[in-house]
This record gives sequence, C-alpha cells and structure tokens, in this order.
Amino acid sequence: MPEVTTDAAQLFGCSGISKDNRIEQYFRDTKVLQIIEGTNQIQRNIIGKHVVRTY
Repeated sequence: MPEVTTDAAQLFGCSGISKDNRIEQYFRDTKVLQIIEGTNQIQRNIIGKHVVRTY
C-alpha cells in the first residue's frame, strides 16, 4: 500500500501533498502504519518464524 500512495502523491504533484487533498492523509496513514507494524521484510521474517514453529 505505501507504494500506491507514494505513486498517487507523485501523480498529483504539489496538490498530492497538500493538506486539502485526501491523498496526503492516505500517504501519512500508510507511513505511520508501516512504522508501527514494521517493514515488509520484518513482517516476512515474523511470519516465517511463526510458520516454522507451527509446522
């Protein structure tokens, strides 16, 4: 999802990062979630460890 919001913000240019635009809110939300949940690589490691323990 972060890639999608980044692309959308770039497509809209300056208005894509303006607080008047909804894309800016989505961009911030996905960045915050990425920080809280960890990067994709960290999530893959967590899932992989869980799968190994389970099976």
